[in-house]
Amino acid sequence: MKRRRFLKQVGEGAGLAASAPFVLTFPSQTGSLQAASSRVAGSMDSWVEINLSHLAWNVSQIKQLVRVPIMAVVKANAYGHGLMDVARFLEEQGIGWLMVGKLEEAVELREKGLRCRILNFGAFSKQDVGEIVSRDISQTVWSDDAAYLQEVALKKGKRAAIHFDIDTGMGRTGISWNKALPLLSRLAAMSGLRIEGTMTTLTEDEDFDREQLRRFQDLCAGAEQKGISVGLRHAASSAGILASPEHHLDMVRPGIMVYGYYPSQRTQQEDRLALKPAARWLAKVIDVRELAPGDTLSYHRVFKATRAIRAATVGVGYSDGYPAQLAGKSHVFIKGQQFPVIAAVTANHMMVDLNNDITVKIGDEVLLMDDRQGSGLTAALLAELGSSSVYKIVIGLNPLLPRRYVL
Repeated sequence: MKRRRFLKQVGEGAGLAASAPFVLTFPSQTGSLQAASSRVAGSMDSWVEINLSHLAWNVSQIKQLVRVPIMAVVKANAYGHGLMDVARFLEEQGIGWLMVGKLEEAVELREKGLRCRILNFGAFSKQDVGEIVSRDISQTVWSDDAAYLQEVALKKGKRAAIHFDIDTGMGRTGISWNKALPLLSRLAAMSGLRIEGTMTTLTEDEDFDREQLRRFQDLCAGAEQKGISVGLRHAASSAGILASPEHHLDMVRPGIMVYGYYPSQRTQQEDRLALKPAARWLAKVIDVRELAPGDTLSYHRVFKATRAIRAATVGVGYSDGYPAQLAGKSHVFIKGQQFPVIAAVTANHMMVDLNNDITVKIGDEVLLMDDRQGSGLTAALLAELGSSSVYKIVIGLNPLLPRRYVL
């Protein structure tokens, strides 16, 4: 079966519901979806499984809601899911735009053969413009430093694609909305630049977002009145997409929703799009021991047994991304049974109370995070238990953990 046709069927869910998961690989000339193939992972190390059919489902749900082009955000190693393989899969799913947070990410995507539009939301300097222009990377700009792009583009006989970043109240990047029009006019007059889009970032305060959009729309309208094309207008990330169709404008920038989660606890509970988490995290039992009453575990003897128990050591710790604050709060599944996390989560290890279960042995798989809503172990639940956020859980997954892509 042709690769593109096969992936198209993934997106449509053709015949996958009843089939067992399997690792998805492609010929080396098109790039393998077996991530980090050059690394040798230990057989007892933890790993992350990415369900591509869930990614396809989430994209299809977003498409049905927004009805405008989607710029999928793949910054931070695709929110912990693996930059290259996720980006390639999204391109196969018909996503025409990707956003990254660093120039290095954009360059990697181009070097690995991605042809869709790529927007670097990260900052740049004069020394970066050669890479940006020669690799046809779109770049956010909010100052006269855009002239560096103009200079190199003219030398190469090209026009550099830019997205004009307007600060309407986020206060992070962009030129202030009430000072933006003169700069936009100057950039529009540069023959080596092409204004591909104009953007802002919403604060996700519902009332203030409306004011931000008013400021943004007023600026864009003022530019159009002066004969300046602002390109594609975009403002809405996942929260904005869910807030109102008025936020969608000409394009949207979903991030966390692509990976099966919502931007807040409220929207997570509403589950408006029936999103499917795409990542599950597994490890292995590397030791099992018997504890008598009074025996202790971990640094500073943080855990003291009050009864005879069996305890398992799991080969994963906070250096892998498992939050240290989940000790004593979370649980894992081994052979379908739930066991609490005890003692302290250290850099490379964690421990669980087996409740005298005698069947668990070294080498057994341990489910740390599940990709099924209602499983009681999604990243959203871990975030809630650890007083954290789902963003920090998934982005915090160590990039060195092997990613295995399944359907």
